[in-house]
Amino acid sequence: MPIPKQADVQATLRDFETRLRAVVDRAWKDWLALPGRGGFVFLARVRAVLVFDFIAKHAIAEFSDDPNIEVMAGNRQTVHFLFKDKVLVRFKKGNARGVGSNIETQEVLNFIDPQGVIPGLVPEIMKIEICYRTDAVGLALDEVAIVARAHRTRVWAYPIGPSAPSADVVPMPTRDPDQSPPIVVPRKPLIGDQTQDKE
Repeated sequence: MPIPKQADVQATLRDFETRLRAVVDRAWKDWLALPGRGGFVFLARVRAVLVFDFIAKHAIAEFSDDPNIEVMAGNRQTVHFLFKDKVLVRFKKGNARGVGSNIETQEVLNFIDPQGVIPGLVPEIMKIEICYRTDAVGLALDEVAIVARAHRTRVWAYPIGPSAPSADVVPMPTRDPDQSPPIVVPRKPLIGDQTQDKE
């Protein structure tokens, strides 16, 4: 299949975006609550593996009972989610290009190549990633986005934000316009002031 169109993906995932973001937020919260997490020798690698595992746990729990979503966890190395028999989703840590960071196995190549076919699925399936990226110090999520890719290139993406807390809108009182414009009074030059540059 060619690269999925953003409008088609958005139309399919619109009703699920809040839940998709919540899965990533829960996993990140689990990581931040992990005792001694700063003591790992290979911190970035360990964080990526553990956050992925937390995401998988929360996503399976969130989507397993939804009749619009098929959880595909066949080989136990990864898990995909098929939304409305149209959009295949995988969660990934985003790299500097903004696409999923991964070792290019044949399974990965089938996913990241727009012409690649996932065994057991029709070729027309739209394949996208939910990529998260951290801030520079790895203490907060900088972005969670729905991403379409072609091999190593980010073709398009749009962020999915956390649900904002609702608040009442308080109208500001109107202000009466000024009755007269401000008056500028030029001052008289003082003795010794230079009014123009000397050559």
